[in-house]
Amino acid sequence: MSDVEYGAIQVTRHLGVGTTVDVAPQLAKVAVSFLAAPGAYLRVEDGDIVIADQVVYRITGYDPTDYTLTVELLKDWRPGEKDDTNAEAQP
Repeated sequence: MSDVEYGAIQVTRHLGVGTTVDVAPQLAKVAVSFLAAPGAYLRVEDGDIVIADQVVYRITGYDPTDYTLTVELLKDWRPGEKDDTNAEAQP
């Protein structure tokens, strides 16, 4: 049995503009403390974590060894990504 590879969710805060999600891996870990961090542009809805109104992660578990939630990417509305509603259809 192989170990699951978790990527790092990377966000950038832009003063006067907002927060953007730069990297959204399919599987990731989120520190529980991050959910309550001031200035973190996220919300929890029905067991899902919405970050910067750009990506949605489903909470799939908890890792007590490093106090993190394991999450899986559900929706990715960033420009050019799979759920981008503004993407033009390619011929």
